[in-house]
Amino acid sequence: MAHNLNNRFSLLCQTTMSYLPWVWIAVVLGCQADPVSDPDSMNVEQSLVFPLQGDHVHGPTLAVLPNGDVLAAWFQGSGERWADDVRIMGARKEAGDTTWSAPFLMADVDGYPDINPVLYLDPQDTLWLFWYPVLANQWESSIPMYRKSTNYEGSGAPTWDWQDILLVKPGDKTERGIQAGDRFVREVQKQLDAYESYAREELVSGYTSEEQEQYWSFWEQYARKVDSLARGENMIRKGRIYEGDTYTSTPLGYPLARRIGWQTKNKPVMVDGRLILPLYSDGFDASLFALTADGGRTWSFSNPVLGGAGIQATIMKKSNGGLVAFLRDNGPPPKRIQRTESHDGGMTWSIARDTDLPNSGAGFDGVTLENGDWVLAYNDLEDGRYDLTIALSKDEGATWVHKKVLEHDDRGNEIGTSFHYPSIIQDDNGRIHVIYSYHMKDGSNPSKSIKYASLPVEWVY
Repeated sequence: MAHNLNNRFSLLCQTTMSYLPWVWIAVVLGCQADPVSDPDSMNVEQSLVFPLQGDHVHGPTLAVLPNGDVLAAWFQGSGERWADDVRIMGARKEAGDTTWSAPFLMADVDGYPDINPVLYLDPQDTLWLFWYPVLANQWESSIPMYRKSTNYEGSGAPTWDWQDILLVKPGDKTERGIQAGDRFVREVQKQLDAYESYAREELVSGYTSEEQEQYWSFWEQYARKVDSLARGENMIRKGRIYEGDTYTSTPLGYPLARRIGWQTKNKPVMVDGRLILPLYSDGFDASLFALTADGGRTWSFSNPVLGGAGIQATIMKKSNGGLVAFLRDNGPPPKRIQRTESHDGGMTWSIARDTDLPNSGAGFDGVTLENGDWVLAYNDLEDGRYDLTIALSKDEGATWVHKKVLEHDDRGNEIGTSFHYPSIIQDDNGRIHVIYSYHMKDGSNPSKSIKYASLPVEWVY
């Protein structure tokens, strides 16, 4: 990536917003069940990061720093993609403390919505912040960006050393239009063919006739859309078809749809010195993985993962060196968490098959524990976000025999509080940290915050 792109967006001055000092409170509603009713007895810490307020706050992320501080970030403003005042905010909980600092600014491309921050502390103790501004107030116009810092243990926001745009360029060269045999087009078609075979032979076999009709209606539209976007049919311009040293002038598609619109949600993983960042596209209804082995100076890209409209992947590590990613189901019901696998360090991924775990079309996250077990934080529901469950697998996702409810509102989907879009990590001491959006739906005003929980790993077992 050309580093002079950094000049397009200057690093912003660090600012601190004037919020009232915040001490931990517990919000107890008349008919709301709190499964973790006595946190102290279980060594579970829970707190709102800031008091309930009126802004839309969502998409939280966190990192535990080498000094023990917990750094959190989220996006905040009057809406999401349609609100140009949305920016990335953050707060800090110092080591040994139970209260959070006043929120401070983490990133803001002025005049554009800034969405879905992702914090990640790499093995060299460099702190990364990924997020994306939305250029034209539609998800398809998103552009992923990142910042890096090695000076982050003071008060307030980190001091950012570097910022750049993550330009996504999958497939072959397209200087004169998308050519016959283009690698991205081939990968899309391969995924679509494989997924259709899986759907016919396995996926819909247990569906009702109504569900099958709904599914194949979705599939026909989905496959047509994805194939068209891959071929650049939404941008037909003058082009050239090359045959050796000669060419024929003809209108061809150009790859705009595959190069913009990629979004962030969950943290990367590091495998053999290579950082692997999950990306997704609401335009393609697909996932992709960006890889760098040189600290973000250059990037390569996996094949797209297509078929079930799986997005917002979270990556797990297998004991044999393989990778598994679980995806949010943005397709038709019945909705399930989806699973894709890679056996070559994240460059090639299988189609994403349904698991038995329900998914209400909400984001979730997972982490590979230091002992090799896997943990997911997700809404264990097919509809709604009023339950937040922590599930553990000791056999790399084959079964999830241990499930603990972290949050539940027995008023249900209509007015029950939403506990959603979690981020989960494990620190060097083995403790699990979870952060998630906390949105009340019962008419309360103000109604929104970000909530944090810290759990001993034994709590999950």
